[in-house]
Amino acid sequence: MTIDTSFIRKRVEKFEHLYVLFSPYTHLPYIECDDDSFDDQIFVFTKEENTQTFAKAYSGRKIQLQALKIPQKMFPSFFTSLHQYGVTAVMLQEEGAPVRVPLLALAEKPDLEKLRNDKVPMANPELQLTGIYFMQELRRQIERDQDEKKHLKELEEEMVHNLFRSRYIVAFDVSQVKGKWNPADRNSKAKQTMLRLKNGQILLPVFSDIGEFRRFAANQKMPQTKMRLVPVPFDKLNAFMPKDAVGMAVNPAGFNLLLMSAQIERLKKQYPPQAE
Repeated sequence: MTIDTSFIRKRVEKFEHLYVLFSPYTHLPYIECDDDSFDDQIFVFTKEENTQTFAKAYSGRKIQLQALKIPQKMFPSFFTSLHQYGVTAVMLQEEGAPVRVPLLALAEKPDLEKLRNDKVPMANPELQLTGIYFMQELRRQIERDQDEKKHLKELEEEMVHNLFRSRYIVAFDVSQVKGKWNPADRNSKAKQTMLRLKNGQILLPVFSDIGEFRRFAANQKMPQTKMRLVPVPFDKLNAFMPKDAVGMAVNPAGFNLLLMSAQIERLKKQYPPQAE
């Protein structure tokens, strides 16, 4: 149900903490498209036990959910960040039935177009949202019937469209470079960031926005002050592929889409990149 939101922001700000349902498949809030309003919404609770009840109902559909506690001081940054994932509403349960709160009632929307078009991309909500939906569904451990396979293919197509039209961040460690670094100089002492899988395979990590790079760098305990970030459109990423790499990982600290080189070629044939 939807309510008058004239007072909801002040009410939410008084909570000491909130519990948000995250997806272990994407390391991000679980997002669901409402069948009636078509809002891309997340689920937030004031009591931890309510998250457990909600998550249990979803477990029957093989959807794994985890509760993350958000302290009051983190509310502004958390709700603002949701705009970058394409979220438009928050389903908030305090007492009784949950209520749908427009995200704009909780956090002002930044200029996403400007952030997307910055020299180094600061946001890419379309890719984030379609990537999240695709990976949430792909990683469910289920036997799919024809309708479910069709739905997964539709999610893949939407995600791939945004995948091909996006710019990405490729990171280099320039701590050993003397003087000004030139990204075109492949013989410099700059070290390209790589990701090694448990089986020893090497992937090129690429990031849809600066926030995704920072999350990855924090997880890897990388010295961010010594890193240089290069914006690269999808069709130019091959030029940055390390010699031994077998593919790339898109947003490895987020929805973590692993694309082997053969898969990329298959997707190009199946969903030819469209001119903008």
